[in-house]
Amino acid sequence: MTDQNTITRVANAQWMGDLRARIQARDCPEFSSDEPVERGGLFEHPTPAEYMLGALTGCGAAHVELFANEVGMTIDDCAIEGRLTMERFSPGDPHAENGGVTGVELDIEVTSTGSEEELDEVKEKFRAGCILYLFMSSATRVNDNWTLKRPG
Repeated sequence: MTDQNTITRVANAQWMGDLRARIQARDCPEFSSDEPVERGGLFEHPTPAEYMLGALTGCGAAHVELFANEVGMTIDDCAIEGRLTMERFSPGDPHAENGGVTGVELDIEVTSTGSEEELDEVKEKFRAGCILYLFMSSATRVNDNWTLKRPG
């Protein structure tokens, strides 16, 4: 039997009108979410979907470093661009599975003197152990495209 630890993260949102919310996590600075003007928001802050992508790319960058360290691959830099594609559906539309999210694309560029084989090990560990990658891919298609870039 495996010993498991449970981790609970908490965030609180307070509605601010105009499809905006003020969000607080731990004792970190508050941040706000918003929606585009055409949906009724003011579009002054990132949308919840953009925050979700930010969480995925931030988690991804941390895990690339973690897994590169595990395989002994020195990295000079890691840049991740995430794109989330959605279709707008009316509430109750049977085609609106997953909230209309049709997929997530990640372009992951790792700058390193390491080998393609080491990068393949990092990819394998990333796909099996990056928490938000696993969470997102359980709900929708996530394609990750990796590039090994040489320093300089």
